[in-house]
Formats: sequence, C-alpha cells, structure tokens
Amino acid sequence: MPKQQQTIELNDLDKEMALAISYQAIKNSGWEVLFAGEEKLLGSTPKKWSSFGQEIMIETDGITLTVSSEMVNGESFDIGGKNKKNIESFLTAFKTVQSTLDQEIMQRNIETIKELRVVTQKTAEQEAADAAALDAAMNLSGSNLYVTYGIIAINIIVFALMAINGAGLFDVNGLVHIRWGSNFSVLTLSGDWWRLLTNVFIHFGIIHLLMNMYCLYTVGVYLEPMLGKVKYIIAYLCTGVLASIVSLWWHSKGVNSAGASGAIFGMYGLFLALLTTNLIPKQVRNALLQSIGIFIGYNLLYGMKSGVDNSAHVGGLISGLAIGVIYAYAIKKEKAEQNLNWVLPAIILFTLGMAYEYLQLHKTSQEDRKTELAYIADAKYDDNEKFNDLLIGFSAIEDSAIAPLQDTTLNDPELKIKINSISYPSWKRVEAALEETKGYNISPAMHAKADRLLAYVMLREKELDVLLKIIDTGNQQEFIPELNEVRMKQKEATAELQ
Repeated sequence: MPKQQQTIELNDLDKEMALAISYQAIKNSGWEVLFAGEEKLLGSTPKKWSSFGQEIMIETDGITLTVSSEMVNGESFDIGGKNKKNIESFLTAFKTVQSTLDQEIMQRNIETIKELRVVTQKTAEQEAADAAALDAAMNLSGSNLYVTYGIIAINIIVFALMAINGAGLFDVNGLVHIRWGSNFSVLTLSGDWWRLLTNVFIHFGIIHLLMNMYCLYTVGVYLEPMLGKVKYIIAYLCTGVLASIVSLWWHSKGVNSAGASGAIFGMYGLFLALLTTNLIPKQVRNALLQSIGIFIGYNLLYGMKSGVDNSAHVGGLISGLAIGVIYAYAIKKEKAEQNLNWVLPAIILFTLGMAYEYLQLHKTSQEDRKTELAYIADAKYDDNEKFNDLLIGFSAIEDSAIAPLQDTTLNDPELKIKINSISYPSWKRVEAALEETKGYNISPAMHAKADRLLAYVMLREKELDVLLKIIDTGNQQEFIPELNEVRMKQKEATAELQ
C-alpha cells in the first residue's frame, strides 16, 4: 500500500523530548495518537467522506526522527498525494512546537506517553492472548490450504478444458456442459448418478467460476485449518451432492444445473453452525457471524433472479448447517479426548442413501434417455443449426409448390403456367439446397434424412413431369397409371420421413 517517509536531524533533542514534541505536533494537526512504544508513536489522521484516513508513525533513535505516512485501507494509489501532505503538515507542526517550547506542556506529554505505553503493552498482550486462543480453536497457523487450493485448481482445469471443447467463456453452450457431467435431469435420473457430484466442478462461464472460487477461498481459510482435511473434503462433497438432489427435486420438470455454489453454500452453512457455538472465541465470532450472515442473505436474494439455481444454494445451506451441528458435537468430544469414529462414515452413508433413494423414486424412462442422448450426439456437429433452418423453411416451400395442384379452379393451361412458374422452381430450389447438404458437417442421421428428403423432392418433380404430359397430350388414360405409381411412392417416402 502507498507509503512515504522522511527523516530529520534532532540536533540537541533527546528521545523523550522528541516524542513529547511529536505528540503535541500530532495533536495540533488534528490527528489522534493511538499507541506508544519506547521509541515510537503511532497516530492516525481522521476519516473523512473523501478519505479513509492514513496511519502516521513517528520513530526516533535519539539522533534522527523519522515520520512516515501510510495508506492502510487497501488503496492501490495515493491519489492527491495525501502521504506527502501529511508528512509536510507534521513537520511544520513539529517545528512550530519546537520553536515555542513549553516545558510544562512537554512534561505533561511525557507523562501521557508513559501512560499510553502501559496501555499499549496491555493491549498487545491481550491481542496476543486472543490470537493464541483463536489459533488454538481454529488452528489457523498450524495448517495449510492444500485441499482448498486443490479444489480451486480442479475447477479451473476443468473450465479451461471445457472452454477448449466449446463450452464458452461468457456465452455458454449448455450441451457441452451436459457432455462433461452437469446435473441434467433426464440423464441423472436414468442412470448417470455420478452427475450429482461431477456438476459441482463445472461452471457456466468465467464469471460464475471466479465468483465461486473467491467465495470458496474466503470460507476455506477458516474451515480447512479448523476441521482438518478429511472432515473438510467430506463436508464439501456431501453438501455438493445433497444440493444437487434438492435441485432435481425443485425443478421437477427438468434442469441442466452445474456449479460449486451448492457445495460452497454448504460450507458457509457449516461455518454458520460452528459460529453459533463457543468453539470459536467470542472476540471474532460476532464479526464472522455478521459477515457470513450478510453473504448468505445477499446471495440467496441474488439467487432469486432468473438463471440462478437457488434451490441448490438452499439445499447446500441446509445440509451444511446439519453437518455443522454434527461436527460441532464431534469436535467438542474430540477436545474431551472422546473420538467419535462413526461420524464421518455416517455422513457419507446418509448422503449416499439419500442419493440412492431419490434416484430410485424418480427414474426417467430409457426412451426419454435415448431421445436426449440422440439429440446431444447430433448437436456436436457444426452445421446442425444450418440444416435445421433448411428443414424449417422446407415446409413453407412445399406448401407453395403443391398449392397449384390443389387449386380446382384452374384449367389445364392455367395449371401448366403455375407448374412452370411456381411448382418447378420451388422444388428445384429445394433440390439444390439438399444437394448442398452433402458437404455439411452434420450427423449421419441427418445426412440420411437429407437423402430421403431429396428422394421425396425428385418424386414431386416426377409428378409434375407426368402432369405436364397429360396436359400437353390430353391423354389421361395413358399417363394416369404412371401418375398413380409416382404418388404411391410419394406416400411411402412421406411415411419414412415421418
């Protein structure tokens, strides 16, 4: 964070007098003196609407005096040069106090500094004791975050591989997510039970990923050291699976869900449960309870917007709270040297039992599964959308092409004109488009469908040829059998297409 300092010579001043003058200079600048040491004073500028305030440190060795100003509220830049102005203001005040030295005021300042040193010492001792109590409860200094980092790494690697596979960084492709293991109702409920877990490591876009990983790290800093790696990973995976089940239950008409947020809400729910006990020291418990409560409340409200699977959030939160209550009980017993070896297996078995029971009671038919798998398989081809657009337009062209043949008000010359001006050109246009699909990157099934459509179009053109012969020759008896045969083949081709 931005910091600036300057050193001046003290000349004939000793340390105590230099600190006494510095104390008065800080006061005269309208600042606050916070702490005092043998050779230091720590002050702070006041907070304003335009500034968070800066930290002012005064240090002396009896020969020189160093004043520093530092921004300590997360600022990246010293916009406006506040640190430099603070130093200049202090040095001006210091010289003014020194030039009008009042021995009575200085002696009073020396006594005040001595009292402040005692308070500072007690405060430091209390903070050390609080830190020791916090560390004893949460093991923050005795553990690493390997599991948290590992989960984050897996999510990032999976996201990168999916992006290469076409999942999309911002505009996501849900079909790619299904192939990679999202919680897609039809497939999850028809045999792909593993999707209850794999979807926890899949994300819809880079913003979704970054937000979830930030939230995981924020809670993992506290929970992984406190719980230990085994309890931590079991809680994460089990709440993730239970959140997936709740998502399926809530979206009874079907869902394609993914993301670590269900498991992350589970960890926040677990942490919330622990914070309601005396396992965590009181001096940090209230602040953490407030921040965790704000996080949960905000994200549940945000989850009400369209496109967010709030049911997974709620499922993760509730399951996390339940596991947190169990963990709190187990940790208390462990502190009393009573290990409860059944707790973790029980949580795992309960999760597996819930998953098995739900999947058995809500099975999707294999016919629906085959339909979805066929659609997913077809969707991986680049030109599918182009081919589907062609099929959509085919119906309108067909209606236009056969309309003259269905118009009973037309006489033969009029029908001939309509055939040559409307019907023939329409079918020829479709024929050319279908011939072009032979170069499309579409599924074998779609190529086969294009071939059947082309055969159908050729039969329609053959029908027009026969009708024109009848009109030109006026000899229906000779060409009616041929016309009937063509129309019979048309019906067979239509049945195949349907």
